Amino acid sequence: MLTYDAILIDADDTLLDFRAAEKNAISEVIGALGIADPQAGEVYSRINLACWKEFERGAMTQAELRVRRFGDFLKFYGISADPEEVGERFTDALSKQGMLLPGALEAVRAIAEKLPVALVTNGISSVQHGRIDRSPIRPYISALVISGEQGFQKPDPRMIFRALELLGSIEPGRALMAGDSLTSDVLAANRAGVDACWYNPSGEIAPAEYKIRYEIRDIRELPDIALAEKF
Repeated sequence: MLTYDAILIDADDTLLDFRAAEKNAISEVIGALGIADPQAGEVYSRINLACWKEFERGAMTQAELRVRRFGDFLKFYGISADPEEVGERFTDALSKQGMLLPGALEAVRAIAEKLPVALVTNGISSVQHGRIDRSPIRPYISALVISGEQGFQKPDPRMIFRALELLGSIEPGRALMAGDSLTSDVLAANRAGVDACWYNPSGEIAPAEYKIRYEIRDIRELPDIALAEKF
């Protein structure tokens, strides 16, 4: 008998290469705006990260985030343009980026041979659907839970509960959530009562407040944990 009945996995920076996707998409936007600064991509990344942190704390809605990040970006460069239109161009470009991190396909495929896999991701619906549908992992995903479609986001445990429901009303104690973010993935798992596997490729030290059942450096380690026998 396996330890788990279902495996839940984060998408960005766990399976999907968000940095590469963002770089490609923002490069297209920067070119269209005529910005010559070679650091413009990094400027945007800092602004975007700050906005997403506010979003996770519930300090802004996703609709506000989509406009705010480009409003701040345009203001930084003194450009007079409609941040909503710029944001739409960016999200369209981002939705076409389906590249994966090394080992992601092998890991998901191995797990999906024996257990249902759900992706649980914070993001904009059209963007995440576009990227995941273009990636080679899509055939191995049994359920997809996107914050933009739910009205709440990780670390809200309802993201976990929704995934378990879609997979056939799996009990929290029989599921594992894997992801790279302590404040999003691990905390959501803790709040939902499911085991947490922290994907920690950089070897950071986690604060004691987080309950981490497993910690891995390489996503290819996940199948051995997910498919372990229960004794």
